[in-house]
Amino acid sequence: MPRAALKRTGTPPDEAEWTAIATRDPAARGRFVIGVVTTGIYCAPGCPARLPGRGNVRRFADWRAAEAAGFRACLRCRPRVEAAELT
Repeated sequence: MPRAALKRTGTPPDEAEWTAIATRDPAARGRFVIGVVTTGIYCAPGCPARLPGRGNVRRFADWRAAEAAGFRACLRCRPRVEAAELT
């Protein structure tokens, strides 16, 4: 899906969520996912990939909401697989 097709849904992360993302806090995994507008990828908050610019990050409640907005799952942190393991 081209980046232009991404829906600008989701919300910017609040301060606590951004801190969890920036520090790769393992306790935040499973609470929400982040979509990176510039890449079209969504990740778990503890993903080891390079930290995106805060202005490019959108917060989604789960992987379903991120995919509905046009994002695809990260191949490094595999947030969709993780969500299945948590249930």
